[in-house]
Amino acid sequence: TEKHQSSKQAQQEYIVSSLPGIGADLSRELLFNFSSVGKVFSASEEELKKVKLIGDKKAKAIRKIIDEEYKGASKGRLLQ
Repeated sequence: TEKHQSSKQAQQEYIVSSLPGIGADLSRELLFNFSSVGKVFSASEEELKKVKLIGDKKAKAIRKIIDEEYKGASKGRLLQ
């Protein structure tokens, strides 16, 4: 349904907007260019920089947060 589709789109925009330096407008621009959250997250720095308003600094920050190992809670806490 149309309501379900707009809810899904809102979730996708929310996920992408959580990246460093990316707000609502830029999240829509990224999704328009890459067509899915997965493709945004797997895009290289060079691919990201092809998107309007994403320069070297933002592209590096995005790749860093995606690629850096999580150092939060100890591994497997929920599985014990």
